[in-house]
Amino acid sequence: TRAHDHRSLSHVTWPFLPLTMLSDLRHAFRQLVKSPGFTAIALLTLALGIGANSALFSIMDRLLYRPLPVPAPEQLAILATPEPNGNYGQEFNYPLFLDYQRDNTAFENLCATSMESVGLGSAAGTERRQALVVSGKYFAMLHVDAALGRTFAPDEGVVIDDAPVVVISYPLWLTQFGAAPQAIGRSILIDSHPFTVIGVAPREFTGTSRGQTPDLYIPFTMYGQLTDQRPGGEHPLNSRYFTWLHILGRLKEGVTHQQAETEMQTLTRHLHETTPDNTPEKLSVLPGAQGDVQSVSEARKPLYILLAISALVLLVACANLANLQLARASGRSREFAVRIALGASRTRLLRTLLAESVLLSLLGGVLGILVAMWLTTFLQNIPLPNQGFTLKGANEGFVFSGELSPRLLGFTSVVALITGVLFGLAPAWQASRTQPVSELKNGSGATEARGWRRTFRGSLVVIQVAVSLVVMICTGLFARNLRQLQHVDPGFEPSRVLLMSFDLGLNSASPAKTAAFYGELLERTRVLPGMEAASLSLLTPLDGKSPGWSVNQIEDFHPEKNEHPWSHVNFVSSDYFKVLSIRMIAGRDFNVTDTATSQRVVIVDESFAQVYRGGKLGVGWHISLPNPRNEGKLDLVEVVGIVRSIRGRSLGEAPERIMYCPNTQQPWQAMTLAVRTGLESGSVTKAIRELVKSLDANIPVFQVRTIEQQFSSSLGYQRVTTALLNGFSVLALLLVALGLYGVLAYSVSLRTREIGVRLALGAQIPDVLRAVLQQGLRLVGFGFVLGLFGAFAGTRLIRSQLYGIDPLDPLVFGAVTVLFAIVAALACWLPARRATKVDPIIALRAE
Repeated sequence: TRAHDHRSLSHVTWPFLPLTMLSDLRHAFRQLVKSPGFTAIALLTLALGIGANSALFSIMDRLLYRPLPVPAPEQLAILATPEPNGNYGQEFNYPLFLDYQRDNTAFENLCATSMESVGLGSAAGTERRQALVVSGKYFAMLHVDAALGRTFAPDEGVVIDDAPVVVISYPLWLTQFGAAPQAIGRSILIDSHPFTVIGVAPREFTGTSRGQTPDLYIPFTMYGQLTDQRPGGEHPLNSRYFTWLHILGRLKEGVTHQQAETEMQTLTRHLHETTPDNTPEKLSVLPGAQGDVQSVSEARKPLYILLAISALVLLVACANLANLQLARASGRSREFAVRIALGASRTRLLRTLLAESVLLSLLGGVLGILVAMWLTTFLQNIPLPNQGFTLKGANEGFVFSGELSPRLLGFTSVVALITGVLFGLAPAWQASRTQPVSELKNGSGATEARGWRRTFRGSLVVIQVAVSLVVMICTGLFARNLRQLQHVDPGFEPSRVLLMSFDLGLNSASPAKTAAFYGELLERTRVLPGMEAASLSLLTPLDGKSPGWSVNQIEDFHPEKNEHPWSHVNFVSSDYFKVLSIRMIAGRDFNVTDTATSQRVVIVDESFAQVYRGGKLGVGWHISLPNPRNEGKLDLVEVVGIVRSIRGRSLGEAPERIMYCPNTQQPWQAMTLAVRTGLESGSVTKAIRELVKSLDANIPVFQVRTIEQQFSSSLGYQRVTTALLNGFSVLALLLVALGLYGVLAYSVSLRTREIGVRLALGAQIPDVLRAVLQQGLRLVGFGFVLGLFGAFAGTRLIRSQLYGIDPLDPLVFGAVTVLFAIVAALACWLPARRATKVDPIIALRAE
């Protein structure tokens, strides 16, 4: 009766699916325990493959795809101006934002934001923090309530108030106030002005700009408290020339993005006709469910490439495990034959073996999550380009949290299940087709697989070889690209230059105090022992920043219709070009005669002269630039020098035209001191810190680094991408070598009797060696051909990520082919050598 009941239950599948599945999983677990070697190798392979994919998905999800933690994020939209290159500009002026806010009917609310660095006063001094300056209805538009206290009232976003208020982030509340409820109502100093804390943002809310987490939220109406002493003439809230805001909004119920874009486009054309100053001609309305992802846009393509490569490596792992499972299934053929002979259905056998594969993949998925968490922790500490910060973040820069989110768990579970089916289906199908009569007649079952089984196993190896070759060629191209970028001539000499940044705006220094401080700092730094030269600049090479100015008029240049001359701009002191060893081609450097009351002057680079002067390198000609104290007025500025072009923003971009303006004629509170010295950077840093402390103990020094470190940091994405691709390539090469070795070793073990007979009948050892090598190298050859075709097609997709490297670079293709051939030959030679050690007498006796 028990046997009958058990047999009946084994055939009744669907009504009792949970019960049969549990039984299958128990049986699968026992089988895996009985094969610890196979299980360990399979779990390690799966953990690495699934973990890499899960880690990359987690980063991409956090930075690019995860909706903002707000109600109905699909109703959010971002305003942007389309550009000819297919990108979008997202910076607007404040009066234009007010026009959009007043005249639109498609949005429930429109809000503007701007990320600003501010000084937060504390017992230890002034700390540099990130503040998101927002319009008053920011939190109301997002439907976000404070975790403690309240958000901004309507009047606080409209009426300029002398009693400024601030909402702080949840992490700042924990660290600065110890999570005390009494933080509400407390007064804190921001840029030396008192602000009253009125609320704490929710724990999960990190603002609306991906990759950046603000510490403070401040209304625009309080912005005067931060900018009252900053240079630049007209107040930013009144200026149509100062484009600095990102605009996002929530659509009204029932309004689509397309409808909103149609209305906003009509409104924009009207505003362009009536107030053309800095009003775009076209406007787009982009989906905003993920927030503003512009700050992480550079990471999009490298992440896509890494995810694609990691998926290919997982495919190699699946093929390898499928081959292992096929070999394991062949070794259990007698077991399957006995089970079928005793009444087990082929469906039940198929389901049981699939349960083993799925269980194995799920266990590998659990380990993969641990690998993913380790990998994301590792990635958090890698300096990102042009930031000086890491994914983990401090007060600014890219911020990424590698938490164990439900989306990560869901992704890993799906990948694990698909992986289990991929590598388990073919072996399970093979086992279910076992013929019990022929298998039981064969005494040992030690015959090599024939027909489709052998072809299928060989095909898996061919796929492994092809995919691994594509992965290695892509890695080789990125490695060569990184090496190429490391040897690019940046146009300046980066060695022995130390950078230290200051921002007197954090302490609300007046223009007079700012000029006095920087003048004294520069003068006293230049006389320190070991100083060869010292200078100040608003921007530094390869810092990733590239502000541009429209050039209203250029002497002897006649623009085409709709051509608008422009240039990058930097504000520097004298000796800037000496510190960086930038060659002066014509004219002079800035000097003490270039003051706020003298004729405005500018130095341009040779790219500027090439574009707008036809390559003429003379000086003394003029251009028109906005007046720093009255943006509606233009000044005639004399060109007094021409210098060599440098790569200012990125090593991977060609030099672009730059104008250098003397900071003495337009002072800035945020400046970077650059010194060229032959002394050790630590001692120089200490000496300058003491000097700054003697001038003003409340001025913080931040982002202390050398130009060489900034040079290296500017290649952060390339370094991370290449490092991960190197790891993927090593893993893929190891997997394909193991797969090739496993197939041939298993073939040799099954052909032991055949090889023994051949040797007994007079076959020579070289003949046996050649036969096994030919079997393996034939598979490698097919894989090579397929892989090269795949590489020819695939490498074109990464062309945009390569600088000065041909996607079909023969050196990379040749080097990868040779390396792969050596590894493949070794993987084939080891089992071939084992075949030559077969003793004919022992082999025949074993039968």
